[in-house]
Amino acid sequence: MTKPAFVKPSARPVLQLPKSSLEIGLETAAALALLTMAFVAIKRWPLLPETIPHHFGVSGKPDAWGGKWILWLLPGISLVLYVGITILSRYPHIYNYPWSITEENAATQYHLARTMLGALKAEIVLLFAYLQWQVIQAAFRESEGLGMAFLPIFLILLFGTIGVYFVKAYQAR
Repeated sequence: MTKPAFVKPSARPVLQLPKSSLEIGLETAAALALLTMAFVAIKRWPLLPETIPHHFGVSGKPDAWGGKWILWLLPGISLVLYVGITILSRYPHIYNYPWSITEENAATQYHLARTMLGALKAEIVLLFAYLQWQVIQAAFRESEGLGMAFLPIFLILLFGTIGVYFVKAYQAR
């Protein structure tokens, strides 16, 4: 009798794996970026003009302006994502995997998936920190915006991380 390709997450092994040094480094980078965002927002708030950039167009230049309260939106979203991804990373046995998870490959697959989530979390929080910095720079007219290369570089980074995960996970199946 053949084994089905899809195995319910509840049938997968539940393992308590220690964090690797890479995972710890990614976690540290994300946490430091989050703290830096809060510090920068507190420090710069009184100095900001009442109107700051809210949106950057495809060219990377600000194309919508509004109240300075938006400065708190980026750290707020970052905090929600940070907490959510941190909680999710504790349960790699419930993720969707494109191949069967067995007793033999579970530890490696869980470690790779957790590392990918940690990398994505760090990249996203660092992106939001960069966006916050650029909003502040544009508000003071010290920068013209994000630049044309911002979006392609960010997308290459994100999809590159996901691509590296899939290659390594495929090899470890």
